[in-house]
Formats: sequence, structure tokens, C-alpha cells
Amino acid sequence: MLVSKVYDKLKEDIIIKKLEEMSNAILSLQKTVEVQGKRIEENTTTINDHNKLLEEVVSLLSNLQKSVDLQYKTLEQHSKTLEEHSKEFVEIEKRLEEQNKRLEEQNKNLEEQGRRLEEMNKTLLEHIKRLEEQSNVIAELQKVIVKLSAEIGCFTSRAGKGMERTMLLLYKEALKLHNVNPDKVVHGKIVDTLGVVEKGRIFEVDFYETNDYVYVFEIKNFVDEGAFEQILIRKKLIPALFNKPVKIYLVANYVEDWVKEELEKEGVIIIASIVVNTKEEEEIN
Repeated sequence: MLVSKVYDKLKEDIIIKKLEEMSNAILSLQKTVEVQGKRIEENTTTINDHNKLLEEVVSLLSNLQKSVDLQYKTLEQHSKTLEEHSKEFVEIEKRLEEQNKRLEEQNKNLEEQGRRLEEMNKTLLEHIKRLEEQSNVIAELQKVIVKLSAEIGCFTSRAGKGMERTMLLLYKEALKLHNVNPDKVVHGKIVDTLGVVEKGRIFEVDFYETNDYVYVFEIKNFVDEGAFEQILIRKKLIPALFNKPVKIYLVANYVEDWVKEELEKEGVIIIASIVVNTKEEEEIN
């Protein structure tokens, strides 16, 4: 009986220990489950984050693929363009070769021309020396001509209108270039009835009249300051007397340069053989 009680007591103690152990194990398991639950939640959050990242990566990959496709198409176009350029380069090389050949021929021609030019330069130098010698002679002759022209001018002032008619005929072709017929030119006298210059004064004039203009001609061998003033007087007088515009022609063998310049400013048409440099004339005098 006692043994039975002792056995029962031991049995109960054993059961109690096991229960305690089981209880402790359960508590430990609960803690482990709780820890694992937290880890699972954390893992779930991490997985969700990973899913989002994966979605972003997939999107990026998709965009990257599109970019790669576009670049591939662009590369194909570039390849075609490069092929075309290669063909063009081949053609350009051929042309360059042809041009090089032409340049070589041109260089040969230039060398030959250079040799000829050297020979021509030598000849020109010889001619220049001769021309310098001749120019000195011509300069001396020019001085004599200028001096003679002044003397002839004085002579023609006394020679009368026959000389002027002769000069008109001499310059006939030059006048025709200006649509002037020397055969129509008449020598006459006009009177300043209006007092433009001096009332009652008589002027001798070579001229002819049309419906539109009065053509006036001054024929001189040598034109200087005196002739310049005469022409200005006629330019002022004749339009007033005829009530028409005037066209003045100066026909001369010699005209001083400053007179020519001033008369051209006044609209006078000048037909002359030689323009005399007044500085040279002063040196001679």
C-alpha cells in the first residue's frame, strides 16, 4: 500500500516535471513563433520592397530595351550612310588622282612658262632701257611742242576764220561721233540786245540752230584762260537771246589741263588733240 502511494507520488512528480518542461517548451516555442512572426513581417516588407524594385527594374529594362532597339536602328542607318560615304570617298579618290595628274601637267606647263617669262623679262628690261632713253627725247620734244603751240596759238588768233573752218574739217569725224555735222556750222554775228553781257556789243559766233538747241562751236588752236572766259560769256548770252538751251563744243589742237577740267564742269564738250600740263609750260617759260 505504501509502495503504491510512493509510486503514485513519484509518478505525479514526473508528470509535473514533464508538464513544466512542456510548458517551458511551449513558452519557448511561443517566443520563437513571435520572433519568427516579426521576421516574417520584416521579410514580407522586404519582399514587398523587392517586388517594387523588381517592377522598377523591369520597367527600366523595358525602356532600356526600347533604347537598345532604337540605337540598333540608328546604327543600321549609320551603316548604310557609311557605305554610301565609302562609295563617295572611292569616287573622290579617283577624281583626286585625275586632278593630281592634271596638276602635274600644269606644273610642267608652268615651269615652261616660267622659263619663257624669264626670257621675256630680260627682253622687257632691254626695252625699258630703250624706252627710258626715248622718253627723255620725247620729254624734250614735248617741251618744244608746248612752246610752239603757244606761238601757233598767237598766230591762229590773227589767221582769221579760214583756219577755224579748216580745223572743223580736220575734226569732222570726231564731231560726227557727237552727232554734229560740221557742214551746217555757219559763222555769224550776234548782238547783245538784252544787256546780258554788254548791251549793243557784237559777238562773232560759229553755230547752227535746231528746234531744240543752239549748237555753238569755239574753234581754237590753243585754249588758255582767255578762251575759257569767251566760252563762259557765250554760255551765258546765247540761251538768253535765242530762248533755247545751248550746247557748246570746243574744238582745239591744244588745251590747258585746268581749262579742260573747268569747262567740262560747265557742260562743254571738248574735242582736243593734246592736253597741256600747265606746270610743264611754266617750267619752260
